[in-house]
Amino acid sequence: MAQVINTNSLSLITQNNINKNQSALSSSIERLSSGLRINSAKDDAAGQAISNRFTSNIKGLTQAARNANDGISLAQTTEGALSEINNNLQRVRELTVQATTGTNSDSDLSSIQDEIKSRLEEIDRVSGQTQFNGVNVLAKDGTMKIQVGANDGQTISIDLKQIDSSTLNLSGFNVSKIPTITPAAVTTSTYADSATTISAVDVSSLSDATSKVDLSTIKFDAENNKYYGTVSASTDTTLNGAYEITVASDGTASLAGGKLTGGIPATATKAVTKVQEATTAAVDTTTAAAALAAAGVTGADNTNVSLVKITSTDSAGNTTDAGYGLKAADGKIYATNYDGTNAASFTAKSVTYTDAAGAPQTAAVSLGGIDGKSEVVTVGTGTAAKTYAKADLDGANLQTGKTSSGEALKETITSTTANPLKALDDAIATVDKFRSSLGAVQNRLSSAVTNLNNTTTNLSEAQSRIQDADYATEVSNMSKAQIIQQAGNSVLSKANQVPQQVLSLLQG
Repeated sequence: MAQVINTNSLSLITQNNINKNQSALSSSIERLSSGLRINSAKDDAAGQAISNRFTSNIKGLTQAARNANDGISLAQTTEGALSEINNNLQRVRELTVQATTGTNSDSDLSSIQDEIKSRLEEIDRVSGQTQFNGVNVLAKDGTMKIQVGANDGQTISIDLKQIDSSTLNLSGFNVSKIPTITPAAVTTSTYADSATTISAVDVSSLSDATSKVDLSTIKFDAENNKYYGTVSASTDTTLNGAYEITVASDGTASLAGGKLTGGIPATATKAVTKVQEATTAAVDTTTAAAALAAAGVTGADNTNVSLVKITSTDSAGNTTDAGYGLKAADGKIYATNYDGTNAASFTAKSVTYTDAAGAPQTAAVSLGGIDGKSEVVTVGTGTAAKTYAKADLDGANLQTGKTSSGEALKETITSTTANPLKALDDAIATVDKFRSSLGAVQNRLSSAVTNLNNTTTNLSEAQSRIQDADYATEVSNMSKAQIIQQAGNSVLSKANQVPQQVLSLLQG
């Protein structure tokens, strides 16, 4: 080996080894201080990429487990509301069983019906107000997807259904003998200027009444701008009150006593009979008394009764015949076109308009009360005589907002519900089916949570083997590096003294 002083190769080699050992010592200290084997991509480029993918999956699965737990909470909230709906239905069924026995008076049935109505209203309230995180869970049909995976399409669907008296087919549910009236549901109204609502119009039976006539349906006659109805009856009947609503094209509606559009036959036995056209002609009021007397019309005072023509006018000035009625001296109009032999009564309550698109709209209508014990007018003589009840009905004007041809006035008047217990059993079965589906989805989500937790655990372990520092190994490496570092420093001192040997040659 040549003796040189310009380059100390032994010192350079020693320094290089010391530097490499210093890097190893630094790496061990970094890993021990962070707990990670991979602190940067230079530590293990491939391992860093794999570990990062594991991190994405682990975080996604952890959130998915929380999502599934939220889905369980939603299903539990919904099922809790359904449980309360079921409790109300069970009470309604209990009341219905009580009502179907023949020992109840009309007052008893009315009291039972009041509680049934209250229970059904509570069902509707629960349906409309039950929420989970601001979502109405029973207000409409829909599907809610719960993300239960870390990737696209990994979802579980919860089917939500609207559960209320309408979807349970219990609208107008009635166990009493008094018909109930259920208006169509109201959506966004185009009748913003409506100021009043329909009030009940009840006609009490005359003392000799033996039957009841119920207004069944009301429809819109676009050609004549009239609403007309049908009459249902179970025995021979006479309607002791009637009214007609006409709506002009500008939205102004008028109410008058008189026909609905014609009359029912003299005998209406156990059938729904359509209202027929009346054939009565107009009579000059100056000769009304004589004409009516000749026709067999009798009353408290023939001189105070005349036959009048009822008309309506639209914004264009077109006049539409609305029919005829008896007009008393006090200016009030009475129904005269319903045949029968016994006095009877009808009830009409809330009504709604339905636009051309089929959306029901609230109508603003105010009806005055009717005195069902007004005097009776008889038309005809002998066996051909027909009896009519004179019911006072004051005329009224109303504004329902802009209307158009084709709009309809809808009202459902329901008598005692047929097979009420079956209807309730069907409603309870519907609720039970929905609850079963929610129970099943809760079990499914619980299983999903368990699987997600297992997967997360396994992925975390796999990531740990790649990413985490093995302290036993790293402590050993650090101790080794420290020893080598100390030895290197000592050897470097010796290596730096090698050039001193050249001086001995020069001195010799």
